[in-house]
Amino acid sequence: MSIESVRRNRLATAVRVVCLLLSCMALSPPWSNAAVFWEDELEPGNTGYPVVSGMSYATSPVFSGTHSLKQHFLGNHVQGGTYNERYFGTATDDLWSRYYMYLDNFKPDAQAGTKLMLQAGEGYYPSFWWLMPFGQTTLTVGVQGIKGGTETYLVYGSNIPQNRWACIETHIKMSSPGVSNGIIEAWIDSNQIIARYDLPMRDATTSGQNSPNAKFNYNRLYVQYGEGDLYYDKLAVGNQRIGCSGELPKSETPAQTVPPPQVPVPQAPPSVPTPPPGLTPLPAPSGLYIR
Repeated sequence: MSIESVRRNRLATAVRVVCLLLSCMALSPPWSNAAVFWEDELEPGNTGYPVVSGMSYATSPVFSGTHSLKQHFLGNHVQGGTYNERYFGTATDDLWSRYYMYLDNFKPDAQAGTKLMLQAGEGYYPSFWWLMPFGQTTLTVGVQGIKGGTETYLVYGSNIPQNRWACIETHIKMSSPGVSNGIIEAWIDSNQIIARYDLPMRDATTSGQNSPNAKFNYNRLYVQYGEGDLYYDKLAVGNQRIGCSGELPKSETPAQTVPPPQVPVPQAPPSVPTPPPGLTPLPAPSGLYIR
């Protein structure tokens, strides 16, 4: 075999190897695109969330750094309605979040529930309200704006602990347009409390305000309905799981002391029964349909 033939064979082999590598790269998952968009320590002068009415910085309790973000709710079914928000640099249809929350003997509103945060995109549905519904501390998500933007349903999780820091992780992946394969997952202290993989979200075609191209581009914190104080710290979002870090500290706020009753009274069940699995229609839309 001539030297020229050997050179041609080597060149052909090299070309085949390069093509094979490029094919494998095209078929492999886009891990390089996975990212944590930001992790906000919620410190004064160094946060993406501006402080608005009903919010302030607190030096206790604190999970990380020197401050946490305090939210004060007025009670008596007072709306409040203030919010702040932070945008993502890149819109995504697969959103993960992780934050630490401290409920200081908090009482969610019994009539409308208490909003925690809104995760959505500007100008279209669906949007996703994380909340505590109707007097319960149950972490719940309201999926708003399916079927052309006219219907909302709730997906229930489990109770958020009181009087200590809890690590909360959430995951929402938009459904394929017209397919009931949307994902909602949530964890409290690394224990999964929501695991749904069959949810309708995006319509097959643009229908009212529901868009098949809907994505997330902001995270909004609310102070609306409820009584007492709650705190956020170390809030992060991205298109990959972020996870909890470190050990949860002990309670920093003593629980309220309740005097014993003077006359024995039959006790109700210790907690509200967990709603059955499935989609639960929203009974009080006024608690959610607010910008």
